[in-house]
Amino acid sequence: MNILATSLPIPDVFYPFIAAIFYCGSIILVKYASQSKKLSGLSMLVMNNLLSGMVFIPAIFFESKMPDVSIIWQPIIASIFCAIGNIATFTCAERGEVSLMTPLMGIKTLMVVIFAQAILDVDLPHAITISGIICCIAVFIMGYSNNTFRTKKLGITTALALTACVSYALCDVFIQKYAPNFTKNAMLSLTSVAMPLSIIPLLPRFFREVSACDKKTLFLGSSSAVLMIVEMYLMFISISGELGASLCNILYNTRGLISVLLIYFLGKYFVKLKELSNASAIQRCIGAILILIAVAIALN
Repeated sequence: MNILATSLPIPDVFYPFIAAIFYCGSIILVKYASQSKKLSGLSMLVMNNLLSGMVFIPAIFFESKMPDVSIIWQPIIASIFCAIGNIATFTCAERGEVSLMTPLMGIKTLMVVIFAQAILDVDLPHAITISGIICCIAVFIMGYSNNTFRTKKLGITTALALTACVSYALCDVFIQKYAPNFTKNAMLSLTSVAMPLSIIPLLPRFFREVSACDKKTLFLGSSSAVLMIVEMYLMFISISGELGASLCNILYNTRGLISVLLIYFLGKYFVKLKELSNASAIQRCIGAILILIAVAIALN
C-alpha cells in the first residue's frame, strides 16, 4: 500500500516550483514568529522535525514487507544530512537575513551537480552543469555589496546557508542513489528517522518557550512546520522520481526570486519583515532572474 508517495495529479516538473513556494512561506513565518523573542527559530525547528517524524516515519508500517536490514544505513545517511541542513536553515532564518539566505541557497544546485557526478558516477548533460554555474554567478550578484566583508550578519547568514547547502545537496544525491533499493514508503520513512532524534537536546528549551508563548506565535510556528513538511514531501517525490536531484534543484531555485519578491512586498506592510531597500531588491532580483535563465537552459 503506497500511502504517502503516490503521484500527484500534476506533471512531475511542477513539483519543485510548488515546493519553492511552500519553502519561502515557511521561512518567512519562521522569521516573523521569531521576532516576538518568545519562540526561537530552534524551537520552530523542533516543531518541524517532530511533525516530519510523526507524518513520514509511520509510512513504513504500511508496507507488507520490511526492507533488508543490511541496507537500512543507506537512507539513514540521507536522513542525517537532512537533519543537519534543517538545523542550519532554521538557525539562519532566526539569526540571519532571510532575503539573502534564500538566494544564497541557490549554490546548492552546483553542489548537487558536483556530488551527483562523484557519488552517482554519471555524466550529467552539459546544460545541467552550465545551469549550475549560472546559479553560482547569480548568488554572487545577490550577495555582493560595499559592506559584503564587514557585516557580521552577512557572515553568519553565509556560513549557515552554505552548511545547509552542503547537507541538503548530499541528502538529495543519496536519496536519488538509494531510492531504487526501497519502496517509496520505506525510503520516505527511513530518510525521516534522524529528524526527531536530532532535536532531542532542544526539547527542554522548546517546552519552556511554548509554555510562555501566546497563541498567535504558536500558530505561526506551527504553520511554518506544516508548510515545510509539504515542501519536504514534494522534493522527495521529485528527487526519487523521474526528475532526479540535479534537475529538481535547478527548478527549485526559483525560490530565490519568490523569496526576494515576498520579502520586498510584505516588508511594506509588516515592519518585522522589512529587510530590503529598492536598490538591494533590484540587485537580488537580477540574480534571481539569472537563476530563472538557468532553469530555462536546464529544461531545454
